[in-house]
Amino acid sequence: MAILAVFLSCAIASDNGLFYYLDHFLAEKRMLLDKKPASGRIALLEIDNKSLTEIGTWPWKRSVYGEIIEKTFAAGAEELAFDIDFSASSSPEEDKAFGQALINAEGPVTLAMFQQHNTADMSSAEVKTNRPIAALEENAWLATVNILADADGVVRNFPFAQEVDGAAYPSLSSLLGGVNSIVPGTFIVDYGMDPDTIPTFSVIDLLKGQLPQGALDQRKVLVGAGAVELRDMMTVPALGMISGPKMQILAAENLINGRAMSMAPSFWTSLMSAFALIPILFLTLSRRVNSYWKYAGLIGLSLCLEVVSFVIYLIEPVLLPTAMMQAQIIGSAIVLTLFEIRFKDLLLSLSQRRNASISAFLQTIIKDSFSGIVIITEQGRILEISEQAKAILHRLGYEPEDGLFIDDCMPLEMIDVLNKAPIYLDLNERDEALKTLEIGEGDDCRYLEYSITPSVVTTNQDEHTRDRHVITMMFNDITNAHKEQLRLEYLADHDPVTDLLNQSGFCTAVDERLRTRRQGDARDNKVLVFACQGSRMQKITQSLGPGYLDELMRKVGANLARLEGFEVVGCADQKTFLLCAFGATSDQAARLATAIRASSVEARYSVRGHDVTIGCHIGVADLHQSGINTEDLVRAATVALLRSKETGAGHLLYTSDLAADVLHRRELEGEIIGALDRSEFELYYQPQVNLRTGVTIGCEALIRWNHADLGSIRPDIFIPIVEENGMIVELGRWILESACRDAMTWPEDVTVAVNVSAVQFTRSNILDDIRTALAQSGLAKDRLHIEITESLFIAAPDAVITQLNAIREEGIKIALDDFGTGYSSLSYIHQFPLDKIKIDRAFVKDLPRSLDSLAIINAIVALARGFDITVVAEGMETEAQAEAVKIAGCQIGQGFFFGKPMTNDDFTVHLFDQQHTPAAINVG
Repeated sequence: MAILAVFLSCAIASDNGLFYYLDHFLAEKRMLLDKKPASGRIALLEIDNKSLTEIGTWPWKRSVYGEIIEKTFAAGAEELAFDIDFSASSSPEEDKAFGQALINAEGPVTLAMFQQHNTADMSSAEVKTNRPIAALEENAWLATVNILADADGVVRNFPFAQEVDGAAYPSLSSLLGGVNSIVPGTFIVDYGMDPDTIPTFSVIDLLKGQLPQGALDQRKVLVGAGAVELRDMMTVPALGMISGPKMQILAAENLINGRAMSMAPSFWTSLMSAFALIPILFLTLSRRVNSYWKYAGLIGLSLCLEVVSFVIYLIEPVLLPTAMMQAQIIGSAIVLTLFEIRFKDLLLSLSQRRNASISAFLQTIIKDSFSGIVIITEQGRILEISEQAKAILHRLGYEPEDGLFIDDCMPLEMIDVLNKAPIYLDLNERDEALKTLEIGEGDDCRYLEYSITPSVVTTNQDEHTRDRHVITMMFNDITNAHKEQLRLEYLADHDPVTDLLNQSGFCTAVDERLRTRRQGDARDNKVLVFACQGSRMQKITQSLGPGYLDELMRKVGANLARLEGFEVVGCADQKTFLLCAFGATSDQAARLATAIRASSVEARYSVRGHDVTIGCHIGVADLHQSGINTEDLVRAATVALLRSKETGAGHLLYTSDLAADVLHRRELEGEIIGALDRSEFELYYQPQVNLRTGVTIGCEALIRWNHADLGSIRPDIFIPIVEENGMIVELGRWILESACRDAMTWPEDVTVAVNVSAVQFTRSNILDDIRTALAQSGLAKDRLHIEITESLFIAAPDAVITQLNAIREEGIKIALDDFGTGYSSLSYIHQFPLDKIKIDRAFVKDLPRSLDSLAIINAIVALARGFDITVVAEGMETEAQAEAVKIAGCQIGQGFFFGKPMTNDDFTVHLFDQQHTPAAINVG
């Protein structure tokens, strides 16, 4: 009888609409299980925030909508509709422009009309119709856009058509959905369609012509508000808040896809409820089936009901109301529970199970905790101990167990901490801060992070309760993390290669020494800081590898650390050693610098079978001249070091003049950034002459920087700057393009040689840059020569050979510049693809007096002749020098004797004069 009462009550509730929202809730969940994309036949032109910002004040001018009509159909749209209120007049000109656009439209245009109550609170029975003004209505189709929201404000139903002023008009969704006739009634919208798949574009992108190609082609288009500020947002099932236009499109997509949903007839529900009653009565009345199977049967019946309703939803656009039947199943489960369980026994059982469960749960937490946990009684016995605590103490050589005294199974350090912990500490003032405990010594030392908490536990003994005071110690083995932290703290102040103090640690150590000793010893006010750097470190790295340099740095650092007279030694960035001498003055700088150089830096070291020296440059700073703290001293010493490297001096003492030089370099580094844009660079060309005929056959392109304020700046000053900051890539392209362009104004047999930096090979595609320069200028490939230096071959010779071969295959000749000044020059002749080598001016300047230079030139020429390589001699300033290199066998000469570097105009005149002057320069 109880089951029948449940069924009858649910049926009455359903007839009175009490399950309306629950039915829709379940239906919405089914929709979410079958997410479908939009067909794409309807596109949304959205009036979004970007459009409002670009176009301006809302509402827009009517001419804007006219432009939308024109550009929408021009983009291939099939049909256009506006979900916008045009019931109020604008200016006559604007209304006329929009009306004319409607007349000229290449397809049908639909305007929106809607009804609203005369009062804002909808208390008035009178309804006002908002329809487009007459000038617009007579040239467009009309459709209603009224929304039918339920009492909870959620829009679930849409009309096919509505009666307005005594006439029936189709809804906008019906028109867009292809319903060609007036159909009465409403339909339920299937919100299982994903609104994000609706083709959506911004109005401003249409007006600016920025829509993707074919975005609106053969599509119906709806123009409507998407910006939140326009307040055209609605609440719908499953999706939450969406814009009114998107909701119209979703409803139209339902009609396109034949998914105009409706609720199943009520007799379907009644019939299924009657069929469900049979198994429910069997489950509740049967004594052969235990309670668990009964509940499982009811759950299964509920699931089957939802599966059937979901299958119906997939096959047909029909929603089966299942809320009433689900309520009947739940009610039956409640009746079953009341029959099967006695309330008193249930409460008692639940209480007992709860206590047992909590106790077991706490024990499980302690036993299985990732942290070590040990609970100690006031007598010093172990009440509980976790497995992790046992594992940690086992690694320390102890075997603790429940019931043992801590004195018998724990380390002395831990026992001491536990004994000092106040077991009767006020529970409101407990100290749970994490502390670190060190156990053991040396390599076997372990670090534990722990906290101790006093507490009170209640135990049952012979039906009496008793409070016991205990302390709980939680701990973790943090040995690895602690050692790593110590390592990181060490690395924060030390150089990882040399184990000396780094710059920060060096400054801290010197500052500490100054603070502690300055008052007791007046000489501590006299401090010198030395910055020392090897002069050949880059060559060692390039020739032997960075591993060799690191090992060498360690040996040098060890020697410096033992050097007398220096109390603090460190190693800063860029492989710079720092040394501090207390009590020393500027007069002693030279002696101390000599000691550094002689006994440490310039000593000969054996590194993996190689005898190596690194040379030395030293910068010195005096506390009284360079600053007020160690950082100022180090900075000043570094400035002096940089200047000593530039000048080649063994050591330099910091002065204000050195600072000015550094500031000048910094100024150049800043100014050169925009020099190319300011057209401050200019190419000069130095003739290259056939030594046999005396005829200019080519030239070398040389760059000059003419700064408006700083004047002419030498290449040896600014080229290293652009190589460091990477600007050489952009500047190198400009040189290539300018040189090729200028060469096109010369006779066709004159070549141009362009220097290419090693940085261009590593940071750009040099072959592409060359091809671009030749293509833009039209210069023949055989007229362009590329000059490289030996430093290019050090880092990655295989990669360089690949690039050089590719350049050579293009028909471009390659010359090796400054030959004889590098690392192993003679070995490169047969290893790398070279067409020319240029003998450095260092071997030419002493000719014809120097027999050694002449012997070297003869050897180079003989070797080059064996490989069919042309030899160019640089730096010739006299006829005697030119005659000497000619006799030695050099084919081409270059130098002031043949012509200084000159502008393109002057070089062009030089070539013209040569063509019209039979007696060209003739050597010998």
